[in-house]
Amino acid sequence: MPESDPASSVIALMTRMQGTLSAALAKVGDWAIAYPFRAATLKIDELAAASGVSVASVNRYARALGFAGYPDFRAALLRTFDATLSPVEKLRAAVDRDTTHVQIIRESLDVSAANIRRTQEWLQPERCEEAVRLIRNARRVFVVGLGGSAYPAAFLADALEPYVDVVRECTGFAGSERMTRRLLRVRDGDLVIGITVPRYSRQTVDFIRLAKERGGLVMALTDAPSSPVVPLADVTLLAGATHSVLYGSLTGIFALTEGLGAALARAAGVEAVSAATEVTAHILPFLYTDDPAPPPRPERRR
Repeated sequence: MPESDPASSVIALMTRMQGTLSAALAKVGDWAIAYPFRAATLKIDELAAASGVSVASVNRYARALGFAGYPDFRAALLRTFDATLSPVEKLRAAVDRDTTHVQIIRESLDVSAANIRRTQEWLQPERCEEAVRLIRNARRVFVVGLGGSAYPAAFLADALEPYVDVVRECTGFAGSERMTRRLLRVRDGDLVIGITVPRYSRQTVDFIRLAKERGGLVMALTDAPSSPVVPLADVTLLAGATHSVLYGSLTGIFALTEGLGAALARAAGVEAVSAATEVTAHILPFLYTDDPAPPPRPERRR
């Protein structure tokens, strides 16, 4: 990729150069900018046919952007979609490999264990203390997660509920309109916890940015310092999220959210013990026990 602006993506470079190109080369750019993912997967003759120019024009287009030729341009464009294409390539490799189902399951369990170990190694005492402090001091907590991250977001909201006066779950299960309506109510004193792991959700980033603009503090639960939510966060906790076959793993994030719930329970002290005792007394009649005669239901307060 050209060195003039290493922070820019290939697509940004293509867009910036578009007005400087001849008509034939601009036709290549028009098509590639409109369909960048497809362009990254096409051979040079296929891109030429799709954009209605010659193979030579496609090669000149790549050189006009500063690349040695079309192969270098295509490789750079493919790297733009590494996170998106990686799950496909991992699955293809697993399908092609001669193995058994039990071996795949064992490997998956090994990966989950490794993700939890990585999550433990990434924990930093000061960040954990700050995370618990932010949750305990928040007027309200909004937990945001979309796609696969919606499940640990819902799990975290449930874990926080006994220790936070108001928890708002913003998981997208009821649609983006509901999430937008809730996050537009974020104000000073509120905390927004955003959960996202590859593949990162653009909408999650947009929702967190919206909440921050409205005065909320932000906590990010994600998988790497390069995650797009990290620059928006006041505190970040990291969890391992890799997988050998699937697009990613949620094991580390689930373990991290469970750990946060345990830390909140400990921080609540006597209040948590009292609340847990009351909940246990009320749900005991609905639990299975060895005693064939269920205990009496607690009397309702008048």
